[in-house]
Amino acid sequence: MDELERIAAAFPGLTWSSARRITEGWDHVVVVLDEALVLRFPQEAPYAQALGREIAVLDHLAPRLPVRIPRYDRVAPDGSFAGYPLLPGRTLQPEVLASLDGTARDALVDQLAGFLSALHTAPVPGTPLEQVPASFLAEDQDDVRSAAAVHLPAVLTPAELDEVERILTDVDALLAADLPEVVVHNDVYSRHLLWDDDDARLGVIDFSDMCVGDPAVDFAELHEYGEDFVRAVHERYTGPRDPGLLDRAWTYQRWIGVYMLTDHFDVGKTTWEVARETFDRVRRGR
Repeated sequence: MDELERIAAAFPGLTWSSARRITEGWDHVVVVLDEALVLRFPQEAPYAQALGREIAVLDHLAPRLPVRIPRYDRVAPDGSFAGYPLLPGRTLQPEVLASLDGTARDALVDQLAGFLSALHTAPVPGTPLEQVPASFLAEDQDDVRSAAAVHLPAVLTPAELDEVERILTDVDALLAADLPEVVVHNDVYSRHLLWDDDDARLGVIDFSDMCVGDPAVDFAELHEYGEDFVRAVHERYTGPRDPGLLDRAWTYQRWIGVYMLTDHFDVGKTTWEVARETFDRVRRGR
């Protein structure tokens, strides 16, 4: 049964004129009906099992956050998929950010910093946030190291392989360190950020990788917009700050460059062009 058949079976009264299927994500297939309703279908058991938790966490967080987030209002009777009204806005690709005037950019930075601050300081005891799992970076690091050993010697130069090893070693050191732990989104980057020009509002989507981990993780992929942007958000951030946060964020961003190289071979979601560009960008430094 394809997604449209599952939607019709779960919600007999729901009708639509158009349907758009999105398969770009790693863990979910997404169907958008009439450009108004987003339905997410987990593709792996851990994400399917966590869907109810994600919905409860988002309902709890929504009144506390200064940004728009998904508010699920349709859940399949068997809990296997769910939907929410489409959040307005353009995907915040670097070129979209570059096109904003000073007032809009300032509002965006303020809202993003406010989002991270509120999320990272959200009280956990006695709330649905108690269900948020611990970081799985250690397991991902093991997978990336193994995949790098298998796939990368054939496509990288010796100097590049040395850089990969330095990055993985730096992440090993972070994993062994005593670092702050907060609830993190764990995947804050352009595809999960929406900017609504009409209302000058930021939207944040895809909380399925949320975990308890180092707050620096949520700054890592903001380097996609450049170091000045990362620092601008950090200056307005009122969450747990420590002198090493931005350096750790850069280490995590470098690791993502290696992760994308290995993903190209292991999973295939990342094109070689994107993986190579990301790795080259982090090699150039901040």
